[in-house]
Amino acid sequence: MKIVPSIVCFPSTLVLLVLAVACGGSEGSRAETPVDEESRSSREDRPKMSASSEIGALDEGKVTSAFRGAQGDLQRCLAAGAARNELEGGDIAFFVKIDTSGRAVHAHVEKSTLGDRETEKCMLGALKKRAWPEPQGGDIGLARSSMGFDPPNDVRPPTDWDPSRVEDTLEEVADELSECRRGTIGDLTATAYVDPDGAALSVGVAASDESGESAADCIVDVLKEAKYPSPGSWPAKVTFPL
Repeated sequence: MKIVPSIVCFPSTLVLLVLAVACGGSEGSRAETPVDEESRSSREDRPKMSASSEIGALDEGKVTSAFRGAQGDLQRCLAAGAARNELEGGDIAFFVKIDTSGRAVHAHVEKSTLGDRETEKCMLGALKKRAWPEPQGGDIGLARSSMGFDPPNDVRPPTDWDPSRVEDTLEEVADELSECRRGTIGDLTATAYVDPDGAALSVGVAASDESGESAADCIVDVLKEAKYPSPGSWPAKVTFPL
C-alpha cells in the first residue's frame, strides 16, 4: 500500500453570529438621569450572545502519524472487500474534520477508485476511531490524505472501461440519482465493477463536498440495481461523474 499524506492546516475565520437584544422602558417609568441613559445605551449596543467557529492549525507530523497508524485497519477493510469482490483495489483520498478534543467529527471520501462503498465506509469508520491532534487557534482542524491499495488477490485485473460505456445506463436511472443527491453540493463520482452479465459486482462513491456523504448510500443502491452493457467474458471497471 502506498500512502501520500496531504494535510490541510490553514486558519480561516468563518461567520461570527451576533444577536443583539434591546431592552426598552415602559410609559410612565421614572425619569432617567444622563448617567442612566448612557448606561442604557451601552447595554443596548452590547452583544448579548455570540458564537464563532474557526479553522485551526494541525500538527502535520501528528496527522501523518494518525493516518499511518490506521493503515492496519484500512488494509483489513480492503481484505474484507476483496473477499466480496476479488478484483477490488485502487486509490482513495480522505477528508477528516477534527474537533478541539482530538476527535474526528466527520470523515468522507473525496476521491476513490476502490469501487466498493462497504470498504469505503469501513475505512472511514477506522479513521473516526483514531486519536487526532487538537487544532490550535480554532474549533475545527482539517486533514487530508491520499492512499493507494493494490488488489490483495493475485487475479487478472478488470477490463478498463471509458465512462462513455455507461452513459445509457446513467440516463435510465437519472431521476433516481437526482433524487438521491437532493440537497448536496459539489461533484460526485462513482466507480463500478461490472460482471459479464451486465450486473454491478460492487459500487463506490466519492464526493468533493461533505454533503455528498449523506447521498452516497442511496446512489450506490441505485447503481447496483442498474443494468449495464456486458463487458464480455471478464468483468470491467469504470469510474464516471454523476
